[in-house]
Amino acid sequence: MAKKKQPTAYENPRSASSKPAQTTATNSTRPSSTRVNETAQRPVTRPTTTKPTTTPPSSDLPIEKRPVVWWPVAALALLGFVLYINTFGHQYALDDIAAVGQNLFVKKGLAGIPDLLRTEFWHFSNISLGYYRPLSLITFAMEQEYFKDNPNISHMINAGLYALTGLSIGALLQKWLPGQTITAFLIGLVFIAHPIHTEIVANIKGRDEILSFLFISLMLLSYWKHLESASSFWYKGAVGDWAFGGLFGLFAIVGGWVIGSSLTGSTFGGIVGVLIMGSLSASWVGLACVSLYFAFLSKESSIVSLALIPAMQYWFARRNVWQSLISLWPFLIVAALFFFQKQKMIGTLSGTPPVDWANYPYKILQTEKSTTFKFLMYYIRLLILPHPLVYDYSYNVIPSGSKGDLLTWAGFLSLIALAWLGWKGFMKRTLWGFGIFWFFVTMAPGLGFIWMRGGIFAERFAYAAVMGFAFILIWALQKLLVRGDANASDESATKPALVRYAPLLGLMAVVAGLYSFKTVERNRDWENNFILFNSALPYAPNSCQVQRHVANEWIEKGLKDRAKADSIANATNAIKPKPTPEQIKKAQALIDTNIAHANVHGRWALDHLQESTRIYPNFGEAYFSMAYVFQKITPNVDSAKYYYKQTIRAANAYAPAYNNLGVIYQGEAQAQNNRQKLELASYYYNRSMVVNPAYVDGQNNRANLLKAYGIDVKVLPDSIINKY
Repeated sequence: MAKKKQPTAYENPRSASSKPAQTTATNSTRPSSTRVNETAQRPVTRPTTTKPTTTPPSSDLPIEKRPVVWWPVAALALLGFVLYINTFGHQYALDDIAAVGQNLFVKKGLAGIPDLLRTEFWHFSNISLGYYRPLSLITFAMEQEYFKDNPNISHMINAGLYALTGLSIGALLQKWLPGQTITAFLIGLVFIAHPIHTEIVANIKGRDEILSFLFISLMLLSYWKHLESASSFWYKGAVGDWAFGGLFGLFAIVGGWVIGSSLTGSTFGGIVGVLIMGSLSASWVGLACVSLYFAFLSKESSIVSLALIPAMQYWFARRNVWQSLISLWPFLIVAALFFFQKQKMIGTLSGTPPVDWANYPYKILQTEKSTTFKFLMYYIRLLILPHPLVYDYSYNVIPSGSKGDLLTWAGFLSLIALAWLGWKGFMKRTLWGFGIFWFFVTMAPGLGFIWMRGGIFAERFAYAAVMGFAFILIWALQKLLVRGDANASDESATKPALVRYAPLLGLMAVVAGLYSFKTVERNRDWENNFILFNSALPYAPNSCQVQRHVANEWIEKGLKDRAKADSIANATNAIKPKPTPEQIKKAQALIDTNIAHANVHGRWALDHLQESTRIYPNFGEAYFSMAYVFQKITPNVDSAKYYYKQTIRAANAYAPAYNNLGVIYQGEAQAQNNRQKLELASYYYNRSMVVNPAYVDGQNNRANLLKAYGIDVKVLPDSIINKY
């Protein structure tokens, strides 16, 4: 049976057979008891068109094919790239260091890909959050292979991927809103220009979010192509389908080889991966499934996109709820296979988040639910007015929600109101209803992070939700500012579209201009850690993490001052046959100057660290940084040992504290010829490996001590541990 054409979006279609033809009306007076021979002679007179069809059609596809105007799509892609040009030349910042610089598998380049597919995201950061996001790490490994430590290339790639996102959503929006090119473009414009995206694009580590959303949009676009294509296979369609289907299919096949060979460690696995991806990539539904799989490999929270597939069909393809939901079955299989892979690769689906006041304070306070409502208001506020933007919202930037907190109640009432409006919009298939639905679906991981884990607020969680906000904003402004439409009978409908949309376009030019200015301005803060951390101090002085991060930057400067002083001393001592008194005097002046600078920087670091521990008294990492100041910048061995032990008391799984204590005791043992302190050093090296078996410094120090002295102590009595 041929597939029935589906009407375009926002029509209220009626079956053509519901209105009887004129010939039927003329003969409708003939009684139904017509004789058999008369019926056989004049069958055309039977009023068959007035009888409703009781058998549903076998398929309501394909829907009407909707062309794409390419200039708005190209404009969104170009804008997405241009907005982040001023990040080129930036250094690594924030989580880039852990994701790239400290990830030993990433540093191995292509050789590290199999390990990246078998380990969780923060494997080298001494925490187990259960995050399985190998795709972005694989791209970092490829960059290391061909460009080594070149953050400039990474920033260019992020901007390029963001531009591809603009290309994808630009085409998708026109598919959803046929004949509404300006509306589709403005929705995409709000998304691309929104400053809240700076954390994702300007921070290299944010590539996991970029890739996740990019593949979600490609999944939706691929499935839409399936809805409007007479054939399930893209190579049987129009020439324009070959570019999209062919390039995406080639990418999937290459990905199949890399993933298959890396997971199995064999060429056979790579061949199987190629065969699977190749067979899937032949059809539009297969490409959509491949897109979802890659979205999962980018970030597990992509699972919320399963709700967008039926929503897209219900709102914009005008399919009924059952037709929309039943189409999910291949995507549910992909989701099940991915989470099976995750369980097999890293051994967990949820991980074991630390009991940490800095990042999971609301779990400890048991205020997760009330604070979730409070966070909802903060997210809505940042979507509307994205200023100020701060890279960190850890304890205690946003105080806990409570029953007596006005923002908590405002968030709760807003949630109820939005849910009610969302239901009304669902029933009427309104554009603003889809925006509310999109907002709730894409905000689910961010709000769930506080509801389930008691985690903190983060701008990156609102990355995809900006699209829902854009739908609502443009719908509202269009209602207010655009007079008449193509179906109206008034005089305004005869005016050209640009004239009718002129007020809206003028206002959006201002909004997009302000958004773009804020984006470019905010990008500058991401140049390096020192600028980023200090930019947050005026807006988040109560963040224990911001205070510690700023302190660590002063520590880095203090270490450089110390290193420069040591370099001058070594260079002076190396003068042959020996330095003159004048040379010694000049060198000593430079050494004293650098040591003075180091002491000042160390003092500033301690000031911020003391503020950090005032905000959060059990902040182990802050105590660690204090100890490091006394160990390396303003030497005081007793203070260093005291604060390392404070670190262990507050965070007993922090491996570097054990290791550095071992270094101190080994140095003292060698200077004093004290075997007990050597045993103590060995004990702390072993403890660092117990709390984190992957901690390389502890492994190396233990091995060197064993080789030099034959000492390997794993247990010591408390009397010896407390003695020193």
